[in-house]
Amino acid sequence: MHRDERRLLTYIALLLAALLALGGWLLRGHVAGVLARDSQVQVAFLDLALRDRSRFLGESLSQQRAAGGWPEDISDTLTRNHADFNRDIFMQVFETDGTLVAASSNAPAGLPLSPAAPGTRLLAPAWHSHETTDPAGRAVRLVTYPVYTGHGTEGGMVVLGCAQAGLYLPETDRAVSRFTWRLGALLLGVALLFGAGLRAAVLASAGRSRREMAAIQAAQHRFIGDAAHELGTPLAILQGEIDIALRRERDSGDYRRALESCREEIGRLSRLSENLLALATADSGQELLHRGPCDAAEIARKVHGRFTRVAEEKGVHFSIVAPAELPWTADAIAVEQILGNLVGNALRHTPADERVTLSVSCDADEVVFEVEDRGEGIPAAHLPRLFERFHRVEKARSRAGGGAGLGLAIVKTLVEAHGGTVTAESGIGRGSRFTVRMPLAGQG
Repeated sequence: MHRDERRLLTYIALLLAALLALGGWLLRGHVAGVLARDSQVQVAFLDLALRDRSRFLGESLSQQRAAGGWPEDISDTLTRNHADFNRDIFMQVFETDGTLVAASSNAPAGLPLSPAAPGTRLLAPAWHSHETTDPAGRAVRLVTYPVYTGHGTEGGMVVLGCAQAGLYLPETDRAVSRFTWRLGALLLGVALLFGAGLRAAVLASAGRSRREMAAIQAAQHRFIGDAAHELGTPLAILQGEIDIALRRERDSGDYRRALESCREEIGRLSRLSENLLALATADSGQELLHRGPCDAAEIARKVHGRFTRVAEEKGVHFSIVAPAELPWTADAIAVEQILGNLVGNALRHTPADERVTLSVSCDADEVVFEVEDRGEGIPAAHLPRLFERFHRVEKARSRAGGGAGLGLAIVKTLVEAHGGTVTAESGIGRGSRFTVRMPLAGQG
């Protein structure tokens, strides 16, 4: 993994960790708030239940205690009449000095009388609430009510003991803590899974990018090598012709032939440089076309007239099929170059006494050009790569054909710049047909 890829993974991992931590913190706060509010509501209702139980117990015991002591079956009474009524509530009875008299069967062992218990003398009976913990550390809510006598008499009310009702409180803090740990584990798992998936995606993307970059570099190297080869051949011929001409004195005919050969090679260099410039312009994303109103039929007739003499010199029958006019919006010069490359290619590979046909028509919303020949044909294995730059059907780089392998690449580039398509059909000994389809309105 490269340094940039590691840096990208680190940045994304930190961002993900921050987002998960923020989300987890907000969610924990929300849950803790909800639990706290619920706990407050529960405590309010529990207080009412505890007060009711403690008051009922205190008042029922007051009469019995005043008559001569605590009932012998007080423990059973606490369990049967109070704890069994609500298993969550436990009951206790204490002397005024805090000595435990009796407790229900579900009461925790060792839980003392609440410090908020009433004193030995009161003006009126009342309950008192207190929150504490049992010996095991669990939160407990306690409510005490006096066991009394003499209320409303001249001597006043005397507290004989206390009835205490208790209930374990909801463990909100522990629940929040458990939720926090579980949420943290869940978020960590999500982060690890996401990180693993992200790493795999980055590695796959990086691998794909490296392969694409390697392919691009290989294509560039191949293009540069092919271009250097194509440029080097005419330059070498030029240098050879000039060296031969200068080696000794020659007559005017020899010099003329040398100059004509040099002129031919310069023409090849000029065409090659123009084609390379057009491809470089297209690769850089610059505007390649200059559209305007034109006539597709007139462009085809112009190309036919330009190549008529070439066809006659080769003994090839070159015909055109076109309507009187076909108004269109396109780059006329580029379209002429497209047709010129296709027609020139067809004439080069068509023997004498055979036929080449250029046709133009309108099919729905498309302008259709076809160049068909009865030449030697193209092997099927070459058709998929026919429009690649510098690709030649010939096994060797023979100059007999006169091309550099850029003509069809230029055709494809210009056609696609018009928003069209170009296809080829061919077979050995059956000739070839190239079909160009471009939008009638010239949209690119």
